[in-house]
Amino acid sequence: MEALYNTKLLYPTDKPVSPGIINVEIYKPQKGKLPIYVKSLDENDIKKYIPNIATIIQEELLRRINIDLVTQTDFYIVEEDNKYHVYFNKSLEDFKIEKE
Repeated sequence: MEALYNTKLLYPTDKPVSPGIINVEIYKPQKGKLPIYVKSLDENDIKKYIPNIATIIQEELLRRINIDLVTQTDFYIVEEDNKYHVYFNKSLEDFKIEKE
C-alpha cells in the first residue's frame, strides 16, 4: 500500500532543546477512516508523547484538510516489528493503546 502523504515532524519532549523526530505516513481511507502511521526516528519512546504528537499532526496536517484525528482516523504507532493502535476517546489527551 502506497502512502498518500509522507513527512517528518518534530515534537516536544521532556528534554530541553532535544525535540523528538517522527515519520508520519497517511494512507488512502480504509473503512471510512484515514490510516495514519507514526514511527520514531530517534531514541525517544513516542508512546510517552502521544498527546504532543497527535496535537501536532492535527494542527499541522489534518486541520487544513478538515479531518478530525479523534473521530476520522485510525492512528498507529510502529516500532520495529510491533504495531500499536491508539484509540482516542473524545480528545487527544484521552486515549488507550492496544498492541496489534
